Amino acid sequence: MSTVKVTDMALGEALGKLAFQGTGSSSKDGGACLASAVRKAGMPEEALAYIIKADGDDMGAVIDGLNKVSEDDAALLASRSLREDFDACIDKALLPNGSSPNTQSYVPPKAAAKPVAGKPNLKPAYPVRADQPVNSSIELTKGLVSMFSSYARDESQKKTYAAAGQCLSTLVYDAGFSQEALHFFAGGARLGTGSIVEHLPSDKDKAIWQSPRFTQGLADCTTNPPPDPMPGS
Repeated sequence: MSTVKVTDMALGEALGKLAFQGTGSSSKDGGACLASAVRKAGMPEEALAYIIKADGDDMGAVIDGLNKVSEDDAALLASRSLREDFDACIDKALLPNGSSPNTQSYVPPKAAAKPVAGKPNLKPAYPVRADQPVNSSIELTKGLVSMFSSYARDESQKKTYAAAGQCLSTLVYDAGFSQEALHFFAGGARLGTGSIVEHLPSDKDKAIWQSPRFTQGLADCTTNPPPDPMPGS
């Protein structure tokens, strides 16, 4: 076993690059909040050292790389609970001095399509012909927004999913799902309960949906949506 020991300063800088990817922002505390969150989550020193060595701003790529070293640590880095802790650190870092949290222009949903108890509505919201293949991400946008919005807790979260529609459809289309799964997404059944993954047609589709890179992609789409909703949404 390696006895590697990473410093909070180096860890904070590396996590800062991942958490603020592409925004041009940085953490006021040098990443101390992020470092504390990942240590609190129980990630071992070897995994933390890998994150520092990767030194990248693409969370999906770092998760994929870590997955080759330790699937458990990669799953932890991609987990919803750690993402929520990161979001809290980001909100704190982006909040201007002396301002109120009410000045924040966007509050990310606590979870994308969080499972709730009840009976799912499997009726498609949009007509989809099973004999015609889904050939573009555009064909998935309305359906995915419908499906995800059915889990929304309030109107604000519905608007978030609407703004993230194009990101979600591109992510899903490029992920390698079967045509049967793509038809399911395009139909946009307003499930409203349970978990989307349980309705996917094959083990391969379910594996894609639960993979660390895809999970992180969903989180990125819903926490970094376009500033304005799509035209016509």
